[in-house]
Amino acid sequence: MNSRERVIRAIEFKGPDRVPLFHGVLPAALLVHGQALVDLLNEFKDDSGGSWKVPEIEELDGTYREGTFTDPWGVVWQNDRDGMLGIPVGHPLADWSGYETYKLPANPGDDWYSATQKGIEDSGHDHYVVLGAINLFERMQWLRGYENLLTGIALGAREAYILRDSLVEHHLEYLRKAARLDADAFHFSDDWGTQVSLIIRPDTWRNFYRPAYARMFEVCKAAGKHVHFHTDGVTWDIMHDLVEIGIDVLNVQHSIMDLRRIAGEFGGKVAFRSDLDRQHILPHGTREQIRAHVREVFEALGSYEGGLIGHGEIAPDVPLENVRAVFEAWREFGVYTKGS
Repeated sequence: MNSRERVIRAIEFKGPDRVPLFHGVLPAALLVHGQALVDLLNEFKDDSGGSWKVPEIEELDGTYREGTFTDPWGVVWQNDRDGMLGIPVGHPLADWSGYETYKLPANPGDDWYSATQKGIEDSGHDHYVVLGAINLFERMQWLRGYENLLTGIALGAREAYILRDSLVEHHLEYLRKAARLDADAFHFSDDWGTQVSLIIRPDTWRNFYRPAYARMFEVCKAAGKHVHFHTDGVTWDIMHDLVEIGIDVLNVQHSIMDLRRIAGEFGGKVAFRSDLDRQHILPHGTREQIRAHVREVFEALGSYEGGLIGHGEIAPDVPLENVRAVFEAWREFGVYTKGS
């Protein structure tokens, strides 16, 4: 089977031949390891069709370049290292009085949609195509500022609702048009957890954010697209909600939660894109520790005739030998004997 068929079967629990791989590589890792990492990524095929090369500094998005950068939303980023995501330090709506004259950046024009469709057709669509990523909570933080945003949500401030609804409408405009493309999925990304708990009260999340996500997911699902959702931190309190409103693939930080509990509550019910332990095992583990970790994740989340996409973020502190160990462990353990 080709890569696209493999990923779809994995997500829909229809017996892929093996666990599909999605490579997650920070640009800084490519700058550190160079062509050796590119060769390794190409040796172990990315089923989402990733194309890899060592980037030139000037090719990096401004949010990944050393120095100060103002993005199209008017957010000012400060970065101390090329290839790593910077930190937002200037927020165009920190003073809400600026909202009256603030304009959201335009969604992609017709040329982008035409070029995207042509690219899918020219590739033969033999790999799985994911469009996105779409942020809501994080975009609101970057525009408003973290403290301003959370204070406004806690107090039920009118401006918090106005900003949320403005962004949702902006995203819906994009989704309704992009859903007509022959892509397979949309990817959403908002980090909702700290190392110990959800950032806000679960009931507040359900009242304020769940309906907003549901509106966006509905457009994707109505068009027959999978919905992928990434969120870091301890996010127990909203995982069931996300599944209920239409998530097909969850990418949660399972390495800081109870993997057995995740498997017990969600195994075989929703697919996972794994998030191998990037704080400890990937950068510092031995080959055997990595092998055991991959096996544990596969047995917990992927042993349901699917249900798992193999993924682990490759940061610049992950040695090349550990990257190879991860890929070889997926090759060893991630095989479905009933797949065809």
